[in-house]
Amino acid sequence: MKYSFPDVPAHLISAGDEIPIPYRSYQYPFAKSLLSSTPVAVILEQQTSIRNYTLSHHWIFVKGPVKLRLSSEEKGPVLFCMLQGSVDCRINGARSKRLYQGQYNLLQLRNATHEIQLNPGLYASWGIDGPDALPPVSGIIRHKLYQLIHETLQIAPDKKTSEIQLYSKLLEIQALVLDETGTENPAGGDANSRLFETIRAYLCNRLDTRPDLAQLARNFCISQSKLKQGFKKYYMTTVWNYHHKQRMEKSMQLLLQSNKSVSDIAAELGYMPTNFTRDFKKFYGYPPRVHRTNGVSIVGKGFLQ
Repeated sequence: MKYSFPDVPAHLISAGDEIPIPYRSYQYPFAKSLLSSTPVAVILEQQTSIRNYTLSHHWIFVKGPVKLRLSSEEKGPVLFCMLQGSVDCRINGARSKRLYQGQYNLLQLRNATHEIQLNPGLYASWGIDGPDALPPVSGIIRHKLYQLIHETLQIAPDKKTSEIQLYSKLLEIQALVLDETGTENPAGGDANSRLFETIRAYLCNRLDTRPDLAQLARNFCISQSKLKQGFKKYYMTTVWNYHHKQRMEKSMQLLLQSNKSVSDIAAELGYMPTNFTRDFKKFYGYPPRVHRTNGVSIVGKGFLQ
């Protein structure tokens, strides 16, 4: 999967594998990086081939409205995941389709022109070129798929087993997507409920970052008022309260089911240790260390739901 700039003159496009300092924190271990720069957008591309597949990740830093061309060199389709930002995509000249943040789609990109429209902002996409075993699918990136994608990005290429690890992860991802085929029909099945189920899953995948409502609404192409109203309608709570509850429940799980220190759990969930202890005690009525020490007896007495 590749992006290019069809409307930018060639002399305004520069590309190289020397990555400037501001972009280095966006790199992953799994592949070498290529940076393409123009006056309107910068693309940080990482791509590697594993047997009959090509795995790629792209960060796109957009300064002004821009049109990109999307293409694939593989014969099969592309399992395309929007990890950050939503885009309007025209596949094979057909009617424009919105690819939402937090969703995946199987796209047929071979031997045709495909265009994506981007507004200013930060975008991230991940894809597998060539998964010809998959039927036409689309779905929500839930926690297990999100975790598997993240694991592929963290595999270092210099290990002897890296190709085997990557290949097995890609097969596991395809199996997961196949298992979900035909089951992605959340609450009523209409487009609006599907959108809010995507937002809910997106929040659960990012418990280490407190939601920014303005940015969240922007990334899902809705207003803040629609975001608040929709979350109240479908989940009977606010975005922040839902996210906070998921963080607390995750921390409870980690305290009882892992050997991680309280400080490490706090860091994993995006907290400073003192703030984590304060919020945990406010939510459950006792500090996290007491929970870890007496978790079994507390559960037995019915304190934990």
